[in-house]
Amino acid sequence: MPTLRNKTRVYIIDDHKIVLEGLEALINREDDMIVCGMSQNGTDILSKIDKSKPEVMVIDIGLQTGMNGIELSKVVRIRYPTVKSIILSQNDEEIYAERAIRAGAMGYVMKSEATKTLVDAIRYVLTGKIYLSETMMSKMLIDVLHRRPDKESPIEALSDRELEIFTLMGKGFKASDIAKKLHISPKTVDAHRNHIKDKFNLKNVSDVVKYAIEWYKSH
Repeated sequence: MPTLRNKTRVYIIDDHKIVLEGLEALINREDDMIVCGMSQNGTDILSKIDKSKPEVMVIDIGLQTGMNGIELSKVVRIRYPTVKSIILSQNDEEIYAERAIRAGAMGYVMKSEATKTLVDAIRYVLTGKIYLSETMMSKMLIDVLHRRPDKESPIEALSDRELEIFTLMGKGFKASDIAKKLHISPKTVDAHRNHIKDKFNLKNVSDVVKYAIEWYKSH
């Protein structure tokens, strides 16, 4: 049996305490891994990483305070290149998984499947391989082999922040609510919404809102 020193150290970040406690129990019952720290937001997370020295980070994509999951994955990749990050999400895998991997995450696990797959995902990324569902891995391979620039989805043209704002618009959030939620100014939100409008070739922001709501309902 591995000693405490030899166990894989895992840090978990999720907004919901009950999710944190469930994941902690799931991971700690394994003989070869242990939770070395937990947070409910991305605030001051870098100092906590420095202290806890994890080998793997399990990060909720939709953190409400501080950096979101994708932003944090980018920072982890740059500042802690030996730490493997896994995105935990309830968002559509087809939309977000590839973005998460591009950002530096080594895995993407749906929350609905976490109890079945997270432990395997942790072990898998430790080997230096990317963990995705078989369906998503197949889709990404097909996209790489057959993607044509003129066939790119408008959604794929959005930056990570624009997609985040577009998704919140689809959920019914107003610009002021989005600004508070993401800790940015209303002017910044308006600028992003106008960029989205231009990328989608829509006439005005109202059309963007309608499109966002329709898109969110279909996903």
